[in-house]
Amino acid sequence: MKPKSLPVTLFFFLTVVTVASSAPPKPMDLEAASAEVSSSYGKAAPEVQEFVLHTVRSFGPSNLWLNENSYADQEPAERDARVAYLVKLFDEAEYGRHLCSALAEASARKDPKLVPGLMKVAAYHLKDKDYDCRPKWMAIAALAREESPEAVPLLVSLVDHGNQNTRFWARAALARMANDDFKSDKQAWNRWWVGQGHNPIDPELLKPYTPPAENEKPKAQ
Repeated sequence: MKPKSLPVTLFFFLTVVTVASSAPPKPMDLEAASAEVSSSYGKAAPEVQEFVLHTVRSFGPSNLWLNENSYADQEPAERDARVAYLVKLFDEAEYGRHLCSALAEASARKDPKLVPGLMKVAAYHLKDKDYDCRPKWMAIAALAREESPEAVPLLVSLVDHGNQNTRFWARAALARMANDDFKSDKQAWNRWWVGQGHNPIDPELLKPYTPPAENEKPKAQ
């Protein structure tokens, strides 16, 4: 006798649960994180390198910071399913702190397909009121590992952001690609970018940061 097939509705439910969940990442390795800072952020200013390590120590224990190889043992099919899920999530989701665990996961997966969605989260901004910057800077931290030229103009626009996490991670991401750190000097970053053979960055992105109208600067998160 042939075994009974799962009802269609149950099959799809199990499929969705499988995609939406993920095998747990490897435990945080502080030594590996320090090695990443030395090799990938070594040309950033010392304060930026210390800031990256501060992020590791502060958010690693809660898995909101993951090492680069955190999913190295995952099967390719599961990895592809998770990347597809994250791409859809960042493309469709409303901005908010509920994205943070997924942003940490995306940072460890380093897949070019994630770049547009990460840029969408990183670019979130409200001109007229304060907002929670944690998803924003976590998206920038994930973009740092992607090292995507597509993200450079956006990252340059954020090097003087009012939120410390946001501006330091924008500098870290750029220093990782440029092997230099022009700090909050947007014009210097633009000159470097043009020197790499790219068109100049949109002047609108090079304007000084303007804080939300209701507050001097976003809250540190």
